[in-house]
Amino acid sequence: MKSIHTTSTLLLTIALFSGCETPGPGAQRGAVGGAATGAILGGIIGHQSGEGGEGAALGAATGALLGGLLGNAKDQDNARREAEAARNARERALQRQRDAEADRRRLISLGRSVEDPQVLAARQRAEAAEAEADRLRQEQEAAIRRAQQLKEFEERERRAKEETRRLREGL
Repeated sequence: MKSIHTTSTLLLTIALFSGCETPGPGAQRGAVGGAATGAILGGIIGHQSGEGGEGAALGAATGALLGGLLGNAKDQDNARREAEAARNARERALQRQRDAEADRRRLISLGRSVEDPQVLAARQRAEAAEAEADRLRQEQEAAIRRAQQLKEFEERERRAKEETRRLREGL
């Protein structure tokens, strides 16, 4: 009877974890942790009754099942939270667009200048290109300064070596 119960528990555990949907990381961690904990506790309890191996197997199967179910519930909760966060982010972005459009319309109604999106984009591209040109110009100037410094130090080194050679020959 005990072996039938153990076998049916193991088969039930395998059936639950071999479904169409891949278990998430929480379900996998829960099943592994539950199996380990269940095997230890089942082995201890089974050892007390003289059936340590069966107790460990039964405990591992039960622990894996319970740990997997708890981990799966946690995975579903995490997925629900992520979906809600994504939905909230989309709603905030849409609200910002609505606010920007309302502000643009308000400025137009007050007779103030509102930039055309294409003109604004062109200005931003021009400013970005100018900033890149400035950056490259600064890099080039730094490279020229570095080359001049290297040349100066190499010349100083050459003169010092030549003076050292003259002093040694003159002694």
